[in-house]
Amino acid sequence: MAFAQEAPAEPALQKVLVTGSNIKRTEKEGSSPIQTLNAKQIAATGANTVAELLHSIPAFGSGSSVDVTDGGFARGAATASMRGLGSSSTLILLNGRRITASAYADPNQGKSAVYDLNSIPVSAIERVEVFKDGASAVYGSDAIAGVVNFITKTKYTGAEMSASISANDDGEFARKSASGIFGFGKDRFNAFVSFDVAKRDSTIIKNEKDVERGMYADINGRLNPFSSSLTTSPFFYAETVPGTKKFATTYAQRAQIVNRLDCPTSQQITGNMAAHNMLASDPLVGRTFCNFNIDDYAEVQSAGKDANILSRATFEINQDMTAFAEAGYSRSERTYLRVPTAFRSTASTTVYQLNGAPQQFQMILPVGHPDNPFSTQRAAVGYRVSAPGGAVNLNETYRLLAGVRGTAGAWDWETAVLWNRAERVENWNGMLYRPTLEKVMTQNWTLAQVNADPSVTRDLENRGYAQVTQVDAKASTAFGQLAGGQVGVAFGAEFRQEKIGLTPDMATQRGDIIGLANSSADGRRNVSSTFIEVRTPFAKYFEMDFAGRYDKYPNLKANFVPKVGAKWTISDRVAVRSTYAEGFRAPALTQVSPGGVQSFSNVVDPLRCPDGVHPASGADISDCKKGISSLSAATPDLRPETSKSYSLGLILAPTKEIDVLVDYYRIKKVDETALFSAQYMVDRQDRYPGSVIRDNNPVNLVTDGNGNVVPNSGPISQVNRSYVNQGSTEVQGIDFEVAYRKSLGDLGRLTANLNWSYLMSFKRAERPGEVATDTSGANGGLSDYATSVGDNPKNRGNLSVNWTRGDHSLTTSVDFVGPVSLLRRSDNDVVYEKPYCQYGVGQPKSAYGLGGLPKYSNYISSCDVKSWTTTNMAYSYTGFKDLTLSFNIKNLFDIKAPYDPRYAVEGFNPQLHNGQGRYFRISANYHFM
Repeated sequence: MAFAQEAPAEPALQKVLVTGSNIKRTEKEGSSPIQTLNAKQIAATGANTVAELLHSIPAFGSGSSVDVTDGGFARGAATASMRGLGSSSTLILLNGRRITASAYADPNQGKSAVYDLNSIPVSAIERVEVFKDGASAVYGSDAIAGVVNFITKTKYTGAEMSASISANDDGEFARKSASGIFGFGKDRFNAFVSFDVAKRDSTIIKNEKDVERGMYADINGRLNPFSSSLTTSPFFYAETVPGTKKFATTYAQRAQIVNRLDCPTSQQITGNMAAHNMLASDPLVGRTFCNFNIDDYAEVQSAGKDANILSRATFEINQDMTAFAEAGYSRSERTYLRVPTAFRSTASTTVYQLNGAPQQFQMILPVGHPDNPFSTQRAAVGYRVSAPGGAVNLNETYRLLAGVRGTAGAWDWETAVLWNRAERVENWNGMLYRPTLEKVMTQNWTLAQVNADPSVTRDLENRGYAQVTQVDAKASTAFGQLAGGQVGVAFGAEFRQEKIGLTPDMATQRGDIIGLANSSADGRRNVSSTFIEVRTPFAKYFEMDFAGRYDKYPNLKANFVPKVGAKWTISDRVAVRSTYAEGFRAPALTQVSPGGVQSFSNVVDPLRCPDGVHPASGADISDCKKGISSLSAATPDLRPETSKSYSLGLILAPTKEIDVLVDYYRIKKVDETALFSAQYMVDRQDRYPGSVIRDNNPVNLVTDGNGNVVPNSGPISQVNRSYVNQGSTEVQGIDFEVAYRKSLGDLGRLTANLNWSYLMSFKRAERPGEVATDTSGANGGLSDYATSVGDNPKNRGNLSVNWTRGDHSLTTSVDFVGPVSLLRRSDNDVVYEKPYCQYGVGQPKSAYGLGGLPKYSNYISSCDVKSWTTTNMAYSYTGFKDLTLSFNIKNLFDIKAPYDPRYAVEGFNPQLHNGQGRYFRISANYHFM
């Protein structure tokens, strides 16, 4: 007998969760734009770290913390900043749940929440989904600009090991890494453990060759023979008017400046204006002195060690219920070179204590002191102790997750408990210990005696932690029937406790350390949230998504944010999508909890140096770049930042081989939480009485052009600041993506992807009522001098082409970063008739606060940081049994990083470029089973 053969049944479409929603779906493209990178694409980039990977995605802009060298308040951390809106507006998820913010108190705008990418286990990543749309309605606070979801493997059986080594063509920026994953399972159980270990080497400024070294040397004085005149051979500066604490500091006063020459002749140099990039007023011109080479300590990449381990297990309790658990640990250690500590006591230094008013320390040698070379005048001192410096930053993160998911009838549900803790230990070596240093003045000790005393410096340890404990539950189902299918719905709740604690070293708390400030915090809060999502396929070719979320934070009224999305499939080849979303970002715990951040900064004193270049009568050149201390206190009644975002997209499939995505976005944030800058407070001291602390000894006041004394014009010692809700930021742009796939038959398969981000405008009104000026394509803080906006090139792009045939895979990619203007165009509502350059010469007489560097004009006429185009290649071979070999070259044509006058040490702008030059990476992966 013969039977007709039945056609095989079509496989059922599998629904999956996509970042930005809790409703499973089958479509590749929803109403919101998402960029996905799989493990193969990640490997082809040659990125050694998660931060490097995200740095190559055009949607990410300035405002991140770059873990290359000592990063100031966020040293040792690497963060992501989407759309240039800062790390605190870009939420980081691991398997769909947020990671804890790390133990930092960064007062810089947009960085109050530091989500450290170093805690992400690279080897376990299966894919990365970048949700380029507002997502507060789904995930809550911090998702204003978008979300990055790192998705790890869920099940794995077998074992594999990988190892890689990388460095540039000079052997610098070296890094070694090893990783592995081991998994086993039987019947209903599966478990795996993955790990990463890596070590990177220090690279100092002298060994970095892939920057514009010649221009930096001539314009910025980078790596010139003169480095620092502060050595163990001291300088002495005579007090010019008795009792005023005014000391000789200029070339005209050089006769009242004395220095010792008790160093080897090989370390002695004679100051030269041309050779050493000195100003004519520098008292070192024509003087022979001992030179300390601080370039031996200037790093462009600090040494580091990283380790990550992640384990995951699943157990099918029955066919409708599965238990799952995760355990993870990460360790990131950074070691920083630091010059032995020095001081110049021609001006006082603030000494902070945790509780109590800051004090001023100034070493002044009385007449008759054994080191004072002046018989009738007191003297200030310039000196460097011989005790070694340095710093080590250690971040450790612990993560535990346990939960159950299942199906009950038509419902899919999941509930879990998460505990995520980050701990930080920061060690400072060789910090000046005030009680010992004071003996020079109180007990007539000589500088040599102090330097020989081991207690002249202290090694310090600051500690901190941040923690999130969370319980969540959600459920989803499909019901009813619309013309386009069933209605999808999801809802859930989340209860979260956040904690942070920052504890400075006791010696710093007591006020015994010179040159180091305290960062302290002790805060916790409970957050409760509920959310709902609905997907409504009103017609076969038209659907809408609705989402809403309530979040309740202490001392804030309940916050509700909605989101609406729509997608209209016009034909098989054309679809249109759009979203409207509201968002919010709650103040960071460090901004509202007891404690505060103490810091040092430089300001131009408008009373003592009105044009930013020439000091007024009675002032000196230091007032044109005055080093001051700053206290930034918490503000408990801060309001949350809020936002509205819009997107409009076009999805095209002109042929079966080509997909085209074009998405317009617009995001506006208001009530941004930030510190008033120290310069802003100084410029408006009359508006904020008591915020600018000055030494108003009558002998230190300045006079105006008519010889009249200017009231309250003594030297600044401190500026007190607080967090405020201020101003707004609005950003608009277009993302463009093209994907191409082509089978070449026996010649293999070709795929290509183009991702381009065009920034239409970036506007910030720094404070309410101020003008929001477009600063796209420029450094915003220069283009509009009233703002603190960073660098935002108009264009960033990446083109990647992969050819695969049999055991061979070859990828070529091109990265492009557009130029950045350094022109000054406006200062709030004052628009300059003709923009002028922040650097060089030829500025109008009314210009103030300029960047100096007169030789800049000899090289750069366009006043910008040039665009940068680099080409990369990656090749992998799988022809060996169980073994894959890969070879990457980044920056194939060895294109130097563009010159940027603002980064004289690094030699490049780390937000946009790198100084690695042609960079090689070799890796091997072996499957054991």
